[in-house]
Amino acid sequence: MRNRSMRPTLLALTDTPELRKARGAFFTPDRIAAFVTDWAVRVFLQVASDNLREGKPVLERRLPMFALYSLIRSAMEASSLALWIVDSRREEVAASRTLRIYRQNLESDRTLWRTAVGRNSGSHDKLKRIAKEQHAALRGVHQSHFEQAVKSTAVIDATDARHPQRSTELDVFSGLEVWRMCSAVTHANQVSLLDIMERHPEGPAGSSVTRTSRLSFVASAYSTALHRTSTTLTTFLDRSRPRRTSR
Repeated sequence: MRNRSMRPTLLALTDTPELRKARGAFFTPDRIAAFVTDWAVRVFLQVASDNLREGKPVLERRLPMFALYSLIRSAMEASSLALWIVDSRREEVAASRTLRIYRQNLESDRTLWRTAVGRNSGSHDKLKRIAKEQHAALRGVHQSHFEQAVKSTAVIDATDARHPQRSTELDVFSGLEVWRMCSAVTHANQVSLLDIMERHPEGPAGSSVTRTSRLSFVASAYSTALHRTSTTLTTFLDRSRPRRTSR
């Protein structure tokens, strides 16, 4: 989303009614030209791909105990949020979803400022007001949707239902299963860790064993997150492709 405190993106600078008509692009109808929703999608995709890219060489060489789970969790969440936006049937809904996420980001940033700086930045209220006004201008979207929370679990579950296909035999977990398992490790849930980690070597009850990360779990979770990110990128590129317009 574009706001007055941010440098306009290249798309915003070059966007005109004439170009929109000629392009027929997904995210640039006249009424929501201010909502550069593809910028939000691109950021989510960058986060997801960077986590997966950094995890790949580690997974090829060795199997860390915990570190990869947080990378996979972040990739799954970011790519699912992006796909949730792209899956919108109408541009106004895509803009609404982007603004709802943006509102939550503002509140998180407000908390960060209070914690780290001891005060508000001075711009949070203004940015929220602008976002709310922009949301109210959307056609066919109820104003109350702006305040509705965007929950990661609900978004991931929705994208699982819409995109159930899997790329390889490694994809034995759904996106939500991956997110929950990786969250348990990221938050050091000592109850869940007993099931997620494996005993090595296997021995009789009471014998000394070492807990290690389970390769099958990590590889499957990584594969599922990779497939979700790839699906998001493919869908985004397809929806952004110029379409024929009636004359």
